[in-house]
Amino acid sequence: MLKKIVTTVGLVSVFGASTTMAADVNLSAAAFTPYKIANETLATNNTTTGVGANLGTTYFDIKNDTNSDLDVVMTAGFAGSTTGTADYYVKVELTNAAYATAAQAMTVTATGSQTSVLFSGGLVGSSSAIYQFDISDPTTATTTLGTAFADLATNGNPTVKMSIFETLTEANKAAGTSLSSASKQLAAISAGITNKTVPNATAQNAEVSTEFKKFVGTPPGVTANIGTIKTATTGFVDGSAGTVATLTDLYTATTSVATFTGDLSNGTWWLSAACAEVAIPAADQLTLNAAKTSGTKVLTDLGTKFTLCNRTDGVAVIPKSAYSVGINYAAGNATSAGALDFTGLVIGAIGRNGTTQNINYLTTFSSYNQRVYITNRGTADATYSFVFQTEDGTTATAGTAATGTSKASSVLALKAADIVTLTGKTRTAATLSIVGTPGNFGIATQQVNLSNGATDTVLYKSD
Repeated sequence: MLKKIVTTVGLVSVFGASTTMAADVNLSAAAFTPYKIANETLATNNTTTGVGANLGTTYFDIKNDTNSDLDVVMTAGFAGSTTGTADYYVKVELTNAAYATAAQAMTVTATGSQTSVLFSGGLVGSSSAIYQFDISDPTTATTTLGTAFADLATNGNPTVKMSIFETLTEANKAAGTSLSSASKQLAAISAGITNKTVPNATAQNAEVSTEFKKFVGTPPGVTANIGTIKTATTGFVDGSAGTVATLTDLYTATTSVATFTGDLSNGTWWLSAACAEVAIPAADQLTLNAAKTSGTKVLTDLGTKFTLCNRTDGVAVIPKSAYSVGINYAAGNATSAGALDFTGLVIGAIGRNGTTQNINYLTTFSSYNQRVYITNRGTADATYSFVFQTEDGTTATAGTAATGTSKASSVLALKAADIVTLTGKTRTAATLSIVGTPGNFGIATQQVNLSNGATDTVLYKSD
């Protein structure tokens, strides 16, 4: 009868040691950061069909290469000496994975003549293998065992577990009692592409003093930088190649299409590095739909010209609108799923730096006392100004109250006679402009007939 003498050592200290062989994954190490595999690179022409317990399951193959070394090693974790021939059994178990290439050799790093050879399992499409570990010479707790994977088939985040058993009976059990065991998740599979929008930090507002026909600036301008869409990949591995994934591995720029949505009815819309072009190249301009509510562009210029720009003609009123973007990706590899399409990512907005209100009737007739009321519900003071539109034969001269400040959290009452002096006739129309958040202001006029005290009040809704 063969005699085995086994001493199990403290696993905490053993597992905390780093005993990697080259770039192999040390299952016994305290920690390992799984390789980030871009799921866009998993291809339908690189798959493995499950066998046995895995029958009916199809796995995607990931390749062992310079950036995803799938070979594994574990520290034995026990000291063994023997008389005669002592055979132990090493079980390799794969979770969310299967052998894409039949189980390969197992190496033993120790002095003496220890060997470990494949005993059973390890078929392509299966998820376990058992090796026979011969320690006919005494071995130590720091002995390491390693096995290689030319590639690995996976249907999730693959984990490799190695366990050493004293008997084949225990090794064959679903949950046999092992002398030592170690496992690590080798890869984390997720979308390798990151889509991020960066709205322009400087608010893109139409200028109230230009009747919202130009953008805020000194002087007001006709070009706006709305925001940028950034698409990138960092630290991911191309699963089909085992090398660092690049954007061209994840999608094909010439046939991937970005769609921008919002009110695109004013001026020219294009993609740029900084919206600084004097003459806008036709190749950079969005292709708009008939309603001018969306525009498209292929991603050929991605990375250098992916800022959304608008140039108005300075004549038409610039609409208020939010803008979003979506991308329909074409796979970088025709046999892969490609990057995940998305929609509705906000890229920016055009607002207004104030509000305007057309006042159809303003009078300085001596029998009336008319006032304009500005209610400022905001927390900041706001400047205002009136511009007049008169009938033929009437001249309007701005009065001392034609411009001024509406104080925060207060009501300002302005007499029509202080706002304007009229010659020829005593009535005019006017446009009131207020520089401030539009929703903070209320505007009204009230006219009192001095002969009978009758009042006429008009409430306006500002833009």
